[in-house]
Amino acid sequence: MNPKRAKRRRSAVAPLALLLAMSLPVVSSGAEIARAYDPGLADQFQSARIDEILPQDPEARQTFARSLAFDATLYGTAAVLEYRQLYALAVDRSDPQYVGFNTFSHGRTLAGPGYKPFKTPNADTLYSNAWLDLRNGPVMFEVPDTAGRYFTANFLDVHGNASNISARTHGFSGGRFLIATTDWQGEVPEGTTLFRVTTPFTWILLRVLVQQSGDDVRMAYALQDRFRLHPVGHGAGAVNFPDGRDTSAAGFMRILDFVLRNCGHPKSEEALLHRFRSIGIVGKRTVDEVLTDARMQAGIEQGFTEAQELIRVSMSQNGPRVGGWSEPVDVGRYGFNYLYRAVINTRGTGANVVEENHPFSTFVDADEERLDGSRGDYRLVLSPPPPARFFWSVTVYDSATRELVPNPLARYLISDRTPGLKRGKDGSVAILFSHRLSGRAKGANLLPVPAGPFHVVIRAQGPDAAITNGEWRPPAIQKMPVARTAAK
Repeated sequence: MNPKRAKRRRSAVAPLALLLAMSLPVVSSGAEIARAYDPGLADQFQSARIDEILPQDPEARQTFARSLAFDATLYGTAAVLEYRQLYALAVDRSDPQYVGFNTFSHGRTLAGPGYKPFKTPNADTLYSNAWLDLRNGPVMFEVPDTAGRYFTANFLDVHGNASNISARTHGFSGGRFLIATTDWQGEVPEGTTLFRVTTPFTWILLRVLVQQSGDDVRMAYALQDRFRLHPVGHGAGAVNFPDGRDTSAAGFMRILDFVLRNCGHPKSEEALLHRFRSIGIVGKRTVDEVLTDARMQAGIEQGFTEAQELIRVSMSQNGPRVGGWSEPVDVGRYGFNYLYRAVINTRGTGANVVEENHPFSTFVDADEERLDGSRGDYRLVLSPPPPARFFWSVTVYDSATRELVPNPLARYLISDRTPGLKRGKDGSVAILFSHRLSGRAKGANLLPVPAGPFHVVIRAQGPDAAITNGEWRPPAIQKMPVARTAAK
């Protein structure tokens, strides 16, 4: 072939090949994210004008309700658990915890067995709780100079998504913060920082670090009192709050409906919430109207029960596992992971983001056997202890109740502040877990456990880079040989 003709042919083919390559469908691997598009940009695309149809066949209708209630329970568990706390603290005047909205309830003792506000509390900090009502305007939040003492005002929306005004984010010198929803429009006073939150009902979980001495605890009390809230807007109109004590399937759906009607939802969840209308959640018919249909009621109760069971059996799956320890890297930032959100908040509401508190938890020993104080003693060697800017601690919880464990020593954790804590020459800390305290030296490195299943949580408050980049991870907990334990 003539070289010039071949060159012209290649030059003609090249654009055609390029055009064909651009027009061929792209075959994506399973790991890639599927294409998302906005149908509103298409010519003549129309949205539906009516709600979903309801099956006329009774059995099909029950199955339909079961499916929706199952999804609604996974989606709404965190919101309902938080609402129950809101109801006790800010609505139910007969509850001993009641203080009303926009007011702090200051805890004056460290968390111990039977702690009421929420599950899996730490025993390092004093807690203060407040529920904000921002429906009619912002609230001014005054933060004092803490003189180097660690604190965090952990803001949680109704679904447990977390943000912070803390020593980590804003330092120790304090300031004035105007707390407002994302859609609030108004002037911010001079010398005030605007801090936006997503939902008009917002929980502040304030933590103030304390040492072990009585004098330090009293100083922490005085500091708690200097965190103040001042509503700026007019009082919000009265609403009918559903009974937060109702734990039935119907009660759950009523609460979820109330929360979503009063707090809204992310725009990205519009399609999901549209589905829930068929069972009365943000729909034209109320939950109670839907429940008059016996088949719908049966399906809702069935789906609710099955979702709760799924959450229960998934309780130990709170994050990636390394050496038996779970590392819940997405606590306080759940996205569309509704089962994960339900699991974390069932374990304990008020979980913070890992930038503030990087936790590790385990239910098992090095042999993947469940931790159980009736089976013997255990040992954990932290070499080195968790590298953290503010503090670290190791805390034991009863696996059934998710509460701190009563014990004769009234000791619920070991931390960098534990008096008399023994360290190895290399700075390591060896912790003994045992429920058999008689005949044993009750040293500072002994952490009592129940005579039954328990789990352990390590907290690193203000984690150093070695934790966040994966260089530091806790070793597995070792079960101690019976003969060695008996000789102690």
